[in-house]
Amino acid sequence: MDTASRNTPPAPIVPFDGQFTGFVRQKLREKRIDLGLPYQRIARFFGINWATFRKWELGPTEACELCFRPRLEAFLNGDYDVFLRSQAQIRKNHSCGNMIPGEIRACLERISNAYRLCQERPDLRDELVQTIDQATTETMSNLIEPHSTAAADDAGRRRSNNQHHTACAPAAKQRRGSNVNR
Repeated sequence: MDTASRNTPPAPIVPFDGQFTGFVRQKLREKRIDLGLPYQRIARFFGINWATFRKWELGPTEACELCFRPRLEAFLNGDYDVFLRSQAQIRKNHSCGNMIPGEIRACLERISNAYRLCQERPDLRDELVQTIDQATTETMSNLIEPHSTAAADDAGRRRSNNQHHTACAPAAKQRRGSNVNR
């Protein structure tokens, strides 16, 4: 082997010429998700708006500016993996993020992105919030709904006790009021 071939750096695993092909978009998304980075965090790493990175990943942007190409290629080839994973881990250790399953974090990111994209459409934003609120309320109701006869009996007793306390409240209030007037 001659010295010239030994001094030549190996070709990148994912060559990037600045064009966002389907393959490059897929690799960007896989890498971002693998590193556990939301759009906002990876965009901050590149010094761009989160929507710009999203357009790189999903379209419609076809090519990036020349200044981003070396860093994007290095990102695609894993040169920043250790750094970005450590940053993600620091964030997880300082938040409740490590208690939330991955599919929930992904869902929350989609909701957050949808909310931001609806900035010019307050009607859609309100509808999104109402839909999420309704879904969580229904889920919580289903969780606390009695599932057995014993639980139903307990719930019935609680309702009966509440009705008794409600029925007794006006009389007790009247007595307290009469004591005050004395």
